[in-house]
Amino acid sequence: MLNICFVCTEVAPYCKTGGLGDVTEGLPEELAKMGHTVCTVAPRFDQYKDAWDTDILESVKYGKETTKVRYFHSHKKGVDRIWVDHHVYLSKTPLVNKKLYGPKASVDYIDNAERFAMLSQAALAVPLLVPLGPDGSKGPMGEDTIFVCNDWHTALLPLYLKEYYQSYGTFLNAKTVMLLHNIAFQGRFPMSKFDVLNLPEKYLPDLSFNTQFAPPPLDEKTTEPITATEPMLMLNWLKAGFLNCDQAVTVSPNFAKEVTSNPAGGVELDAIAKAVALTGITNGTKVETWNPQKDKYIPANYDAQTMSEGKKLCKATLQQECGLEVDPEIPLFGFIGRLENQKGADVIMAAMPLLEKLNCQIIVLGTGSPKLEEQLESIGEKHSFAKGVARFDPELAHLITAGADYCLMPSRFEPCGLNQLYAMMYGTIPVVAPVGGLVDTVPPLFGFLMDKIPMPTKPGVKVSEELLQQGVEAMIVGIKKALAEYGTPQFEKMRLACMANDVSWKKPAAQYVDVFEKLMVSKV
Repeated sequence: MLNICFVCTEVAPYCKTGGLGDVTEGLPEELAKMGHTVCTVAPRFDQYKDAWDTDILESVKYGKETTKVRYFHSHKKGVDRIWVDHHVYLSKTPLVNKKLYGPKASVDYIDNAERFAMLSQAALAVPLLVPLGPDGSKGPMGEDTIFVCNDWHTALLPLYLKEYYQSYGTFLNAKTVMLLHNIAFQGRFPMSKFDVLNLPEKYLPDLSFNTQFAPPPLDEKTTEPITATEPMLMLNWLKAGFLNCDQAVTVSPNFAKEVTSNPAGGVELDAIAKAVALTGITNGTKVETWNPQKDKYIPANYDAQTMSEGKKLCKATLQQECGLEVDPEIPLFGFIGRLENQKGADVIMAAMPLLEKLNCQIIVLGTGSPKLEEQLESIGEKHSFAKGVARFDPELAHLITAGADYCLMPSRFEPCGLNQLYAMMYGTIPVVAPVGGLVDTVPPLFGFLMDKIPMPTKPGVKVSEELLQQGVEAMIVGIKKALAEYGTPQFEKMRLACMANDVSWKKPAAQYVDVFEKLMVSKV
C-alpha cells in the first residue's frame, strides 16, 4: 500500500473556489477506500470545527523571516486532513471574507509568494512529524511518501524537497507528482520575489520565464494585467514545478493534448509541458454528494426507472421558484459556474436576443466578475424566458441540475469540468464546447457539442465584440442540435445513457494508483 500526501490550497467542503477543492476531497477518499494511507495538507483558512490542535510546531521561512506554524488535524472518511495554522492564512480569510488568494476578484494578496512558499515548506514536515489516524495514534506517514502538488501554489515543493531534505539524506525514496488543474494560473511573479523563496541561485533558470503577459501588480489594488510589446523576465512557479517533479499529470487526456499543442493552449508553457510528458487522467465525482436518489435539495428523488416523473416535478419546481412559465414542454437549459470569460458566461449574456427566438428557457447561476454579475441580475427584467442568480447557492445548484433538461457549458477552455458529470447523473444532457475534458466526458451518446468558442490568441487581452459574437454563433450551433432532439426517443435514450454512465472516482483513482506504483519502483 502507498503513502500519498496531497498538498493543496483547497479541500472541499472546508475551503473551495472551484474544481481543485472537489478533486482534493473526492480523490483522496477513493484512494483511502482502496487501502492506501492518504492525507491532505492545506492552509487553515478558517477555524474548522472538526480540526483539533496537535500541539506540533515547525520552524519555516515566511520570506526572510523565520516563523513557526502549528498543525491542526481532522480525520474524515479514512483521510487525514492536516491544516497548517499561521496568521497569514487565518487573518486574511475571516468569516465575512473567504477570499483565499486576494481581497477581491482578479486581485492578489501582496504576499502570496511568501504565503504559498511557506505552505510547501510546512507540508514537507508533515510525513515526519504529524501522527495520523482518527485519534492520531497511527504515527507519522514516514519518508516513503508520494507528494501530490496541486497547481502553482505548491509547485515549489519539489525544489524544497531536493534542496533541504534529499540532499541531506531524508526522503530519498519520496516522489513528487505535479497535478495541474488550470494552466491559466502559473504563479508568475516579478524577479524580485526570488529573494523571498529561500532557494539557491541554481534553481533560478528553472524559475525564469520570458513572457509578454503578467498578472496584475502585487499591490492588492490593480486588476488589469500587464502586457508588454517586448518580453519580460519573470518567475514562473509552475514551470519550475514541472521541471523538478518526478511525474506531471493533469485532469483529462484531451486537456493534456491542448496544453502541449501550442503556446495558446499551454499559455506559453506548452514546450515545457510537452518535455515532461504531461499525462491526462479524467476527473471523477463524489457520487454520494450528487445523487438524484438521495439528494435532499430536490422535491422528488428518482432513479433511471422513475426519472421521467421525478424530473418533471423538479422542473416544475425550478420554473416556479425562478419565476418562469411552468410548462413541461419548454426545453430548459441550466448554467452553473463562475461568471468568467473562461466559462463563457459573457457569451450566454450576449446570446439572449437569439435565445429568445428559440422557444426555450435558461437559468444562469454563478458569481464572479462584478460586471457579469450585474448583467446577470438584470436579464430576467429584459427577457421573460430567462432567470439570472448572482450568488453562491448550493440548494439552487442541485435543483437546476435535477430540473433542467440540458446542462449548458460554453467554456473557452475547460481542463476537465465537473458540472457536466453531475448533470449526467441526474439525466440532464450536457451541451458543451469541444474543449479539454468536455471532449473526453461528453461523447455523442451522452450529449451535444457546440462549435469552439473563440478566445484571444494572447493571454490578458480582452475579448473583442467580434470574438464575442462569434462565440454566440458557436454556442447556438450546439443549442440547436439539442433542441432538434428534444422530446424524441433519442432524447430519452440519451438521458438513460447519461444516468448509466459511471462518473465516480473509482476508475480515475485506479489510474492514479498505477502512476504512483510505477513511480515508487522507478529510479527517477
